[in-house]
Amino acid sequence: MVPGEKPKDFGRTSRRLLQTMKPYRLPSLLALIFAAGSTIFGIIGPKVLGRATTILFEGAVAKVMNQASAAIDFAAIGRILVWLVIIYTCSTLFNYIQGFVMAGVAMRISYGFRKDIAAKISRLPLGYFDRQTHGEVLSRVTNDVDTVGHTLQQSLGQLIASVTTLIGVLVMMLTISWVMTLAALLIVPITGFLIRFVVKRSHKYFSQQQAVLGEVNGHIEEMYGGHVVMKAYSGEAASVAKFSKLNLQLYSSAWKSQFLSGMMQPVMQFVGNVGYVVVCILGGYLAIRR
Repeated sequence: MVPGEKPKDFGRTSRRLLQTMKPYRLPSLLALIFAAGSTIFGIIGPKVLGRATTILFEGAVAKVMNQASAAIDFAAIGRILVWLVIIYTCSTLFNYIQGFVMAGVAMRISYGFRKDIAAKISRLPLGYFDRQTHGEVLSRVTNDVDTVGHTLQQSLGQLIASVTTLIGVLVMMLTISWVMTLAALLIVPITGFLIRFVVKRSHKYFSQQQAVLGEVNGHIEEMYGGHVVMKAYSGEAASVAKFSKLNLQLYSSAWKSQFLSGMMQPVMQFVGNVGYVVVCILGGYLAIRR
């Protein structure tokens, strides 16, 4: 792969991956349902907790104002807390089941990929291995397949959870206050722009990292496999020089990709904090007006 090269046909590749997942569509669907269920329970939790907070606040205010028969209804709060325990337990259990099922699916698909690749390699002509280094071939069997497996195990469930969270939280916010919801949504375009900015630049370096990693693996494998020949022709200096060059390229691409991807969390946290402050100020203003 050329450093920074984009997929030639992402749609076709995605369809082929989905075709590969067809034998596992039932457990995959089950995992997605549990992922959505876990997220839904997690969204409902704060809403239920808000009821307990309201009861506690109203009782405390009534006591401060010396109202007749003012008291905090701890029995009602206790019942709400029991429901909260059940809700969050279900959320955790569903998340565990989703992770367990999806891990099994990802490992089976990775096993199938490696099996198919091994069968394919045995049918390839010798000219292919003359054009490709051993390390690049090994990288496709190991690193690339591991990347696909990790994506299936982690990203797919996170995608469903994120979509469910977005829809569920939006509904919850609208039921509380549409004005505050609009204020919170103002940060969405800013967040999208920053994510696009970071991903667009980190993608190039992640591609370079995978490409150079294959070259490093190929060089190391060839040097160790042909150590006697390399020594016989006094190729130590050239081998070390080439390794140093590849290692420097790998360091540069890996550092840049990790740095840019690591920026995502603090940037999102900063934008989230700004949105939080805006919502707090607006919420306080609306509360005072009441």
